[in-house]
Amino acid sequence: MYTSIISIMLMLVSFSYENAITLPEEDHMASSLLSLSLRICVAVSVVGGVGVYFLAHPLSVWTKEADIGGYFIYFIISLLCAGFYQILNGWSVRKKYFRQLSRTKYTQSITLVSSQLALARLLPGPSGLIIGDVLGRLGGLIPQWRLWRRDVKHQEIHVSWEDLRESAYRYRRFPQLSLASNMLNSLGIYLPTILLAVFYGPQVAGWFALSQRILGSPMTLITTSVTKVYLSESSEYMLHARHKLYPLFIKTVRNIFLVGLAIIFVMVILLPSMFSTLFGAEWANAGNYVRLLGIMYLSQFVANSVGSTIDVMERQDLHLYREIARVLIVLGALLLSYYTGQSASTSILVYGLASTIGYLIHLGLSWAAVQKYRYYAAEQEVEQGG
Repeated sequence: MYTSIISIMLMLVSFSYENAITLPEEDHMASSLLSLSLRICVAVSVVGGVGVYFLAHPLSVWTKEADIGGYFIYFIISLLCAGFYQILNGWSVRKKYFRQLSRTKYTQSITLVSSQLALARLLPGPSGLIIGDVLGRLGGLIPQWRLWRRDVKHQEIHVSWEDLRESAYRYRRFPQLSLASNMLNSLGIYLPTILLAVFYGPQVAGWFALSQRILGSPMTLITTSVTKVYLSESSEYMLHARHKLYPLFIKTVRNIFLVGLAIIFVMVILLPSMFSTLFGAEWANAGNYVRLLGIMYLSQFVANSVGSTIDVMERQDLHLYREIARVLIVLGALLLSYYTGQSASTSILVYGLASTIGYLIHLGLSWAAVQKYRYYAAEQEVEQGG
């Protein structure tokens, strides 16, 4: 419940301004966007944590978790750490610090796993796991901060309040449209875990969450790396070489599909039978859920790898449309399954198929946004040939 709520709230931390950091031609404007995003993150984190405290009772009743309000301080710290890291990532992508980004991912993973394993046995209840999550989100943040500050100092960039206002107005479409889109995206991904806990109990939600982590972790690691490279290259092409956008899109989709197909095939065939051995007999059902969600994760893998296409082209309207359609399909399917008396496994299967349709819409709209550069590329080739 904690990680699902944090992940949903994380979409609010900068009002989506961090998605614009890679777009300006000048580093001064990009640094201004980053500074603006950090300030918004501080305010949202405090308000979000306080909101959890005052809404603790209805949240506890709805999620069947009695102690949510007692962890509001952790919500504030987690949102601050994760939000700062998410925002600073935009600068590293802009400056092509991909090696440093990879290192921070490893740092986060190692810190998260080691601290949760150690603290879970030392502290009562879920406190150890939650503190471990906070430490994991903190891992990698300081190196990212140092990279940004080093560049700002080297280039003698000074951001004023006037710069913050100018950048906020210039990229106002991001909070106006992308904020709602990102919230819908987050709801579509993380709300099903909460709904499964409400409908079928925390045990089913736990199996579902474990299957998501097992399937999603390697896919997310690869997607994150691919997405950052794609975002960096497509942002540069949008400014200086638009005829290269469509070939980059097609090449990325093709390559990521082949890689994802191989990973999903291996995981769906081999992993489910190993769950009892790896995690204990009580987690065997999570292995069955892996099989049910395989196609969904392949479609997510491909769609998310080029999902930033719409942001690069500042077509946040398409971003909003795709998330509205996807959330309606996904949550509608899950609610329909429950209220027609389907089992948890059937509901998860229906959820996976509905999500696949949603991600295909996601991919289709990204393709539609970049489609016009297909002909632009042909015109460029004719001009160069002539």
